[in-house]
Amino acid sequence: MKRTITFISIIFLSLLSIFSFNILDDGDDFEIAKSFDIFHNVIREIRLFYVDDVDISKLINESTSEFLAKLDPYTVFYPEDKIEDFSFMTTGAYGGVGAILVDKENSLLLVEIYKNSPADKSGLKVGDEIVAVNNINITNDNILEVKTLLKGEPESDVNISIKRHGVNKFLKKTITREKIKIDNIPHSEILNEKFAYVKLSVFKNGAANDIRKKLLEMKSKRELQGVILDLRGNPGGLLNEAVNIVSLFVKKGSNIVYTKGKVANWNNSYKAQIEPLFPNVPLVILINSNSASASEIVAGAIQDLDRGVIIGQRSFGKGLVQATRKLSYNTRIKITTAKYYIPSGRCIQAIDYSHRNEDGSVGHIPDSLISEFKTLSGRKVYDGGGIKPDIEIALDTLSSFTKQLINNNSIFDFTTKFYYENKSIDSANIFNITTNIYNDFTNYIEKKNIKISSESYYLAGELLKSAKKDKFSKEIISKIKYLQNTLNIDLKRNMNLFKSQISPILEKSIIGRYYYNKGKVISSMKFDKELNEAKKILENKQKYSFILSSSKSK
Repeated sequence: MKRTITFISIIFLSLLSIFSFNILDDGDDFEIAKSFDIFHNVIREIRLFYVDDVDISKLINESTSEFLAKLDPYTVFYPEDKIEDFSFMTTGAYGGVGAILVDKENSLLLVEIYKNSPADKSGLKVGDEIVAVNNINITNDNILEVKTLLKGEPESDVNISIKRHGVNKFLKKTITREKIKIDNIPHSEILNEKFAYVKLSVFKNGAANDIRKKLLEMKSKRELQGVILDLRGNPGGLLNEAVNIVSLFVKKGSNIVYTKGKVANWNNSYKAQIEPLFPNVPLVILINSNSASASEIVAGAIQDLDRGVIIGQRSFGKGLVQATRKLSYNTRIKITTAKYYIPSGRCIQAIDYSHRNEDGSVGHIPDSLISEFKTLSGRKVYDGGGIKPDIEIALDTLSSFTKQLINNNSIFDFTTKFYYENKSIDSANIFNITTNIYNDFTNYIEKKNIKISSESYYLAGELLKSAKKDKFSKEIISKIKYLQNTLNIDLKRNMNLFKSQISPILEKSIIGRYYYNKGKVISSMKFDKELNEAKKILENKQKYSFILSSSKSK
């Protein structure tokens, strides 16, 4: 506690020294110093007189995060115990076991394992539940603290106990942590024997070079007649990697992006510095509402320079630049320092990032708040919220029934059962959900007596509660109950009705157990409307050229 108060005092004195040197000459120095003095006094009073013990350090960390959240969603404070998260964010690497886990009742559920990771080598399986780490049993109260024990220095050991499907006793494993690095490219292949397809999942160190290598490798096997770069679901990452990726396709010296913020010396303009690897090969970029930041720089620059066709859904709309700054006591801050602008001069930052659609996409933007810009050939493009594709493909909307099968882990749990009953399956591009597998899934849900309610059933239930609260007659309440029962889901009917939605999701889940994330990507490609449209556009050179011509927007 004493150390905490000393730490706060140091912060306060440091700020005063900063102000005394007039580094921040904005006229508010006195008010800011006064506020910190008051804050210091509040902390002192709480420490001395508050009735209960208070974790001051935790309180300050939480208040710091809350303070930054008022600015924008991307300015984040990293306390010392979260530096591993910061390292992963910037490099894509961390010391750990190489698995994705989610909280479950008194356990951690493994939902994904990276191929050849320590978790994979030790024999852990998706569907396993970690119940103890280093002999500390996981409870709902300590689950966040215990989870951090899985990360640590490479070459160090961690002991875990797991609960596995079909095994009556807990299994014990000793895992040697390694430096875990997530692949920038989970999958690439040649489509139709002439189109290069590359799925880029993140913009970590080396992303551009990874793409370059993959394209050269495919080029050595076939004469490529088109490139499809898949940025769907890619949240972004390093700005320089985005610039280097665009540079593979545009003329040397082309403007790609420039940043502008409060500190003039930090403003930068980025141009293509190398001769392009593919200056003329037709190019398609796939994006969706989860394509953000660096993904939007790539898609936006390619669109503004009329270098390729963008297909999918409007992108996320993150046009803010962050820089990481070292703070005292091994802490850091990731702070928004500028906005970025793509070649046409537009900024793709969503005007209001606090109000989005349910799926995270940009909400409706009034025409009065949108400005018009022009691409290199004169096509009209607009700012105000993400990159609007040249060809928009509407997403299929999942039924409430299908969503519940996902959210209540019915598909996940059946996949676990299937995995232990089948030692192997066909390759990822051949395996499919047969009638027998789908019927087994239906029977599994029936036997488990999994409750799935329609939205109408839920609303009728709310009506019933209100009717009882308002003391309606027994006759009316009886009628509402009858209505609710008639709205109850017929499981078999819905399994047949939504089979076309459920089968691809189930197929992807099963393939992922045997062929990891790469298999999931391959599975998704079978039902991929955007990818099919990309191949059609690359086949139709006349339509491809027309989309990129100014005549389209006149």
